[in-house]
Amino acid sequence: MTSASFRVQILTQLLEDHGISQIVFSPGSRNAPLVIGFNSTDYFQKKVIVDERSAGFYALGIGQQTQHPVVVCSTSGSATLNYAPAIAEAYYQKIPLIVLTADRPPEWIDHGEGQSIRQQNIYANYIEKSYQLPMLDHPDALWQTGVIINEAIQTARIKSKPVHINFPFREPLYKTVPQPTKSVRKIDYILPNKTLDHNQLEDLLINWKKFNKKMIICGSLFPNNSLNDLLNSLENAQDVCVLTESTSNIYGDNFISCIDRTLERIYGKPEFLPELVITIGNSIISKKLKTLLREYNPVQHWHIENTNRAQDVFSSLTTFIPAEPIEFFTSFTPQLHNEIIEKKFSLLWLNESKKALKNHIEFYNQCPWSDLKAHYTIQEYLIDNYNIQMGNSTSVRYIQLFDTKRNLRYFGNRGVSGIEGSTSTAIGSASVSELKNILITGDLSFIYDRNGLWLSNIPQNLKLFVINNQGGGIFKIIPGPNKTPYLNEYFETKHELSLKNIAATHHLNYHCVENEKQANKIIPEVLKSNETEIVEFFTGEAENETILYDYFRTIKN
Repeated sequence: MTSASFRVQILTQLLEDHGISQIVFSPGSRNAPLVIGFNSTDYFQKKVIVDERSAGFYALGIGQQTQHPVVVCSTSGSATLNYAPAIAEAYYQKIPLIVLTADRPPEWIDHGEGQSIRQQNIYANYIEKSYQLPMLDHPDALWQTGVIINEAIQTARIKSKPVHINFPFREPLYKTVPQPTKSVRKIDYILPNKTLDHNQLEDLLINWKKFNKKMIICGSLFPNNSLNDLLNSLENAQDVCVLTESTSNIYGDNFISCIDRTLERIYGKPEFLPELVITIGNSIISKKLKTLLREYNPVQHWHIENTNRAQDVFSSLTTFIPAEPIEFFTSFTPQLHNEIIEKKFSLLWLNESKKALKNHIEFYNQCPWSDLKAHYTIQEYLIDNYNIQMGNSTSVRYIQLFDTKRNLRYFGNRGVSGIEGSTSTAIGSASVSELKNILITGDLSFIYDRNGLWLSNIPQNLKLFVINNQGGGIFKIIPGPNKTPYLNEYFETKHELSLKNIAATHHLNYHCVENEKQANKIIPEVLKSNETEIVEFFTGEAENETILYDYFRTIKN
């Protein structure tokens, strides 16, 4: 048996021992030993996706839903580079991908061998750790292979980050791998509990009590009922304002879930500025909030996240607590005595939030057909339990204007906020979800990732809602591009494409919506359907930027 066979045996056996079953392949030749190895057992759930960029985001969607490591496997050469966008997103979204790249023998790199590039540490800036497997037949090299693979799996799991294993192979590549003949040793990692000691908790408690105007800001978080309950208990007992976004997946009757909507009424008013800010979760979407708190720094800013990276999003960080938010609040909240506290600061924000909601509802009745009206109408029908995938740029920003719903789970590629993988991520998510999955995205993002539809079987629990404003409408909204003479050609990239032919190519049901009446007819029918559906909302004729401006003016009044 070749060393390749032995090494593949070690890999497949350890993945099975560690309970990792999801494998996403990108076809090639150099990774043939891995393809053969993974197919030598019925344990693995395998999916073949031709486009490596799409494959990476598909795997990310699986990891996003399962919170469990997912393997993505490619051949050598430029194919490996196509995984980079998904790996970067997984790194910042904290999703444990195990990236397997097949490679040429190291001595042949840079010597004109076909389909070969420098693959060692190729993802260095956005990977938790990279590993190079040995090629020797010697028993010591095989022992080392086992140690490396055990470490890679545990690093991905413990850190919730992608890892890279570069796997060099010599020819022949297509020999069948027999059943394992050597025992493989699984190595378990036991981590000590991370808890704050009594003195640390006491110091934080003293600081907490110093301030009357306290605020908790929730960034992107995976749904967690226990954390949700802890934050609600804290808000009920203390005068603290809790701000959430759709991707926070945190709900409370007195939480501010539409930050931009509320900020439009209070921006810069000193009585609304917090003294103590606590942030949890990953990236925050609201640019208005980031601008406000960078301009008016809180006295103290605590960031709580189980990572080695001290994220200073408001340029005001005073305390970094590298722990899971649920662990922190489980320890911290009981320290707050059940004293009667008058709610002033939180009620101040809540009252303005209610006024903003009233104006939001009033605007709905007069709002003409547009990007905003399309999102209004979609939100009206999201009453069942759904996974919502949000495309970047315009869609995710519009969705922040609507109150989040307890029955919905919100996801989006907000780690690096690229538009290139939203469709593939939604398909990967739907493939492992029992819920219906709804992707709400824009036309450019959807067309960019159309190869995500290049699957033999697209999950039937997936609905694709595409807002077609005939280009990158976001560039008419954000300040800067709309002031240049190059808006249409270089930023917005206007087009007149329809998705009808794309849907036909992939044998998917297609619906066209051009006004509110059609939307009210088609959306409920599509949501009841048990098939994959594409709904294209045409809004390109509307003055979307003017309507959005009028919306915020109404909110402010």
